[in-house]
Amino acid sequence: MKPLTKRTIFMWFTGIIIAITIILMIVFSGFYHETTNAKNVFLSIIIVLVFQYMVADPVRFIILAIDASFWPQNMTKPTKEDDHAENYNRLDYLKLRLKATKRQMLITERYRNEQLNLEYKNIIQDLSLYGIYFLILTGVVLVSRNELGYYNSACLRELFMFNHSIYIGLSEVYHLNQLFSFIESTLIDAFEGGDSSIGVSIWIHSEQNKMLGVVRLRQLRLSKEQYGFSKPIYTEEYYKPAWQLPYQRYHYDDKYWRVYDPWIPLEEKDLTAYVVLNFNHHGELHNYPELKGYVALLGRSRQNSRKILQFLTDYNWLTYNTSAVFMDFTLYNIDADMFSVCTLRVEQTPFGGIIPNMNCESVRLIGDNLQTPYTQLLILLIYLITFLQFIHTFCVQIWYDISKLHSIWYKLDLLIIVLNLVLTAMILLRGSTVFRMLKRLEGANKLEFLDFRIPARLYVLCNVLCGFLICATTLRLWKVMQFARVFQIFTRTLSLAWTPLITTFLAILIFLGAYGVAINTINGNHSSHFVYMLTSVISVMCFSFGFSNEIQPFDLFHGGVAVGVTLYATMGFVVSVLLMNVFSTLINSYFIEAKKHGDAKFKQQITFLQFLRVEFDDLISFICQKKMYNGDGRTVSENVKIILDKRDKKYARLKMKREKEEHFLQVEYRERIERTYSISLILNIQMEMLDIILFDDDITMHKLRRSGEKQEPDPQDSIV
Repeated sequence: MKPLTKRTIFMWFTGIIIAITIILMIVFSGFYHETTNAKNVFLSIIIVLVFQYMVADPVRFIILAIDASFWPQNMTKPTKEDDHAENYNRLDYLKLRLKATKRQMLITERYRNEQLNLEYKNIIQDLSLYGIYFLILTGVVLVSRNELGYYNSACLRELFMFNHSIYIGLSEVYHLNQLFSFIESTLIDAFEGGDSSIGVSIWIHSEQNKMLGVVRLRQLRLSKEQYGFSKPIYTEEYYKPAWQLPYQRYHYDDKYWRVYDPWIPLEEKDLTAYVVLNFNHHGELHNYPELKGYVALLGRSRQNSRKILQFLTDYNWLTYNTSAVFMDFTLYNIDADMFSVCTLRVEQTPFGGIIPNMNCESVRLIGDNLQTPYTQLLILLIYLITFLQFIHTFCVQIWYDISKLHSIWYKLDLLIIVLNLVLTAMILLRGSTVFRMLKRLEGANKLEFLDFRIPARLYVLCNVLCGFLICATTLRLWKVMQFARVFQIFTRTLSLAWTPLITTFLAILIFLGAYGVAINTINGNHSSHFVYMLTSVISVMCFSFGFSNEIQPFDLFHGGVAVGVTLYATMGFVVSVLLMNVFSTLINSYFIEAKKHGDAKFKQQITFLQFLRVEFDDLISFICQKKMYNGDGRTVSENVKIILDKRDKKYARLKMKREKEEHFLQVEYRERIERTYSISLILNIQMEMLDIILFDDDITMHKLRRSGEKQEPDPQDSIV
């Protein structure tokens, strides 16, 4: 019996630990779980894996590194002979040589380009890592998307923008004096049901949607009358009711704060809100900041809300200095488990009318892990493991060669890691914010505006980061796909033609800019496609790429028929045909040039598929196992002759189709001679092995000693 080695002891020790763990799980948990318990176990496994790879392993390696630094081991230990080492004989040597010779027959002259082989080897590693990561990332995006968001936003936009049975739509409000009537009809009377004690109101046209909290009215006021379209200056002064100055603080305004609050500018004290909501609304006339203005809150009941509107009307809360009014509120759809953060906006124009607009963000903020499908949890777990492997590979490569960070591809890897970490932080921040908002909603016992815009904004930001992550991962695959000749030709084309392409693009852009300014000057006051210079250039670009359904010829006829025909002909021929064809023809010429230079290079080297055929020859041979030889009544030489004749006919047809270069013919000739020599060497080795097996008694004795048998072999057995 062989003595136990250290490796065997470790194997038995590990097996015993695994067996004890499984037995304890069976005794205390059983095989069958409820759905909640099973998902808790699954999430616990994920947490343990994250802790092990992100915390435990780095700490363990740091401790081992400190131990090795202060107490180094003796590196000059005397080597001991292994008593159980096997003695190899001539037959074992021939078997090893036969295997090496068979592999050598596959590795011909073209396969010995070590630089190319190393490049293909790196491509295999990158393709296995980045390809799997990209596929799993795509799966994560697919399982995390909610298709109901679009339909929910579209339905809410229809219900608020257009007239219905008992209330009017925002699109039918033409003057600022009609705004309070719209608010009373649409945002107060339409939400007549519900329990006001918990801050929830039911919408009469959609009982599934319930309003959380109250409606907030926020207006931006100009500091003085403004003429034209210059950048507006919004006032942030403190006023008394009816916009009276100077402002005076009364000792009882904390008790009657609702009376003075609509005339006090908004002050955001929450750091998260200041960071997340510090953006501008892009309106038709101006850009409106989110964290400025004067705020008034409606009540929970219809009677209180009407009193508030009457109070604001009596004290002229909306005047000619009002630039824009925002109506913010949040709806919750019970059936779809979806929040709808709605913002209705009206802009007062210098011409007396208003421009209405509505923005609705439909987001799913309540994500219960115990209600998440097993498929989504499994994909998230696989993505987590793949991402940890991605970080490990990147850190190992940078650790041994930090100069790799100068490469754009490793910078892209670092960007992917940073985007993942930022995305994870945003998801955790969104979850904590929603949890605080729900706790606040649960204990709401006074009039307050429940601001779900912060988690909604974080949700949109997560989608944007996820889009950039997919874009960065796709760009990283460009480096991996360089094994394909199409990608090599395209890359070579860009490297050859970047200077003329940029020059041509700049020339086309200058022409489009000049043409857009001309159309904007002549037709800007009569067509929405050319009202701004940027809109005009974009409309011309869309027309040049074939999107011509929106632009009609009469949109260009406001400067006269002759001028309009000239502009339309220029846009239809010069922009759409001439300039774009020049750009595409230039790219095509460089493609032909790059392919011409690349063909000679490709003929002298192996392809990536040929490299895979040799690299994974054992696996391919195992998968594509050949059937037993069947001679069909013919001798071996006859079958070989038939196969060679078929190959000669095939090569003859190939030679008729193309003319090979002399260098390529010489390479094929040398490879054919090399294969013939290798086959001859294989046959000689096999004959020598057969001779040893049949007629050498020492081999039989060696086999018996290996099997532990001590008796003498029968001479007849060796003969047989």
